[in-house]
Amino acid sequence: MTADSLHHALCLNHPRREAAARCTSCGRPFCRECVTEFEGRMVCSACHLEKSKVTEKPRRDWVIVTASLQFIIGLAVLWLSAWMLGRVLLSIPSEFHEGTTWERFTF
Repeated sequence: MTADSLHHALCLNHPRREAAARCTSCGRPFCRECVTEFEGRMVCSACHLEKSKVTEKPRRDWVIVTASLQFIIGLAVLWLSAWMLGRVLLSIPSEFHEGTTWERFTF
């Protein structure tokens, strides 16, 4: 559209006023009160509201998953440590527990 066609266009919100600018997003004509600058472009209030919305991603609650996984891993490590300690204690000869190991060494 040419500047001449904009000059004869009327504001969509105020039908008695001449349009001063076109929204760069939707292309509709608006008066000076109805457009605002957003990121260096002139946009109408509807497009400004749409562009300035913050779209939030749905929160995923991973705390339950990670906490339970940490608990299971911690329990497995604790069990493995106790099992290994038991294996070490079982590998010690019974003479050591009876107190007769020192008799092997003669001074």
